[in-house]
Amino acid sequence: MSAISRPTSRTDTTPREDLSRDVPTRRAAQPHPSWQFQDQFDLWIAWMERDSSGVWHEAQPVTHRTFRTREDTLKHAERLLQRGEFPMERAMPVTLVRNRRDALLSAFREAEGDGVTLIRDLTFPVGEYGLMVRVTRERQAQPVRAAFASAANPLRSLIGQPVKLTVLIEHPYDVLSRAQGPLDVSDRAARIGEDTQLFSASAQVSGLPYQSATVTVPRGLLKKPLLYRFERLPEGGEG
Repeated sequence: MSAISRPTSRTDTTPREDLSRDVPTRRAAQPHPSWQFQDQFDLWIAWMERDSSGVWHEAQPVTHRTFRTREDTLKHAERLLQRGEFPMERAMPVTLVRNRRDALLSAFREAEGDGVTLIRDLTFPVGEYGLMVRVTRERQAQPVRAAFASAANPLRSLIGQPVKLTVLIEHPYDVLSRAQGPLDVSDRAARIGEDTQLFSASAQVSGLPYQSATVTVPRGLLKKPLLYRFERLPEGGEG
């Protein structure tokens, strides 16, 4: 099933003559506390091998763990390095002797990255292979669910950003319309260019702040709900 996209779409019973008060004008939303990013730290250990030009490439992963703090990540990494046991499918399991473990641990402590997204980055030669040990940090928004009129509505974090809107019916995901452009939001409406979607103040919105948000509009007990998916586009990009 398909549908023709209209300049203004309605999802509630607001009288047509009153629509003008719900059409948003672009204004930056104040960041809500629930939109805060949280740090995620990842420890990566893998066996590397060189190609014919001497460049290292990953040959086999050893472990990948995620932690909430930098300190926990580094402590866990050092425990693994002190143990000195690293499985390898292509050869016998490698257990480093004590002096090599000490050298690996010392090199890891000195292998500072940029301190922002790359905390530690080391490739330690072990025979014809290299043992890569890397600690990374990624700032991630946490999922948020709120009513459309709420200040916590994650769609508000996308105001002024280029977004792609897909209107569809929940499973089997029949797409009804699409639009893209800068987003404006008010307490009861979202606008992309000339396309305005109207929602009830209590419509449920879920998503990741600054990335995407979905507005769910029920259509009765026997009908699947409508989903309005807003996804941020890269600057100058298309979805």
